[in-house]
Amino acid sequence: MFEESLEIIKNCFIEYKGTGSYMTLYCLAVLYLFLKEKDKTKRAFTIYFPIFVLLLVMNPIFNKAVGSILKKGAYWRVFWLVPMGVTIAYASAKLIMSLERISQKIIVSICFMGIIALGGKYMYTEGNFLPVGNPYKIQDDMVYVAQIIGADEAEYKKALVSHYLAPYIRQIDGSIELAYPRSATPYTPESIAAKIMRGEVNEVVAYAQKNNANYIVFHKETELLGDVEEYGYKLLQETQDYRIYKLIDEEEN
Repeated sequence: MFEESLEIIKNCFIEYKGTGSYMTLYCLAVLYLFLKEKDKTKRAFTIYFPIFVLLLVMNPIFNKAVGSILKKGAYWRVFWLVPMGVTIAYASAKLIMSLERISQKIIVSICFMGIIALGGKYMYTEGNFLPVGNPYKIQDDMVYVAQIIGADEAEYKKALVSHYLAPYIRQIDGSIELAYPRSATPYTPESIAAKIMRGEVNEVVAYAQKNNANYIVFHKETELLGDVEEYGYKLLQETQDYRIYKLIDEEEN
């Protein structure tokens, strides 16, 4: 009954904690304050309240209740209730102020800054920031996908694309409709966004046909679990990262 909720909670927590050392620092900060902090008000805010929030957010019953109110994929934002940044900063400051010598305070401060800097990932990598040659300031390949569909001879254009592309297609060409809202995310295993990422051709095509989408776009890195062309969709064109399929009418064959 709660398998879907548990999967959503798991995926959202993984995205929330990230890949750096922030969560480890937070746990250490909570442990330190548990041992050293005597003020009841501060203990309540930095220790008891976050534990209560985490137990609440991790509860599949709470996910069922809140998930019906929030937009799909927005549940991970509930984790923002945990005061991670404030707790880490307060615990660090408390530890530094407990030291007697200025030299010790300086060394520990530098160590904390080093742990935070080295524990994360360098943001300015090729994967996060790519040179673009278009006024939209997005990846050129995304622009090419929209331009290819927009330039096609079909008068009616409705595309089923990944959640990466969905926010940008209509920004580039407003004549192209989308088969699902750009806010859709792959957090729910049964969502169409997740199925596109997994390359579940049967499910994707069924969704496309149900929503009258005559274009389907898959990422090239996605291993397709089926043959799109068996359903009347033919490869229209490829870009560096995407394959664009178009539904061919019987008259065109």
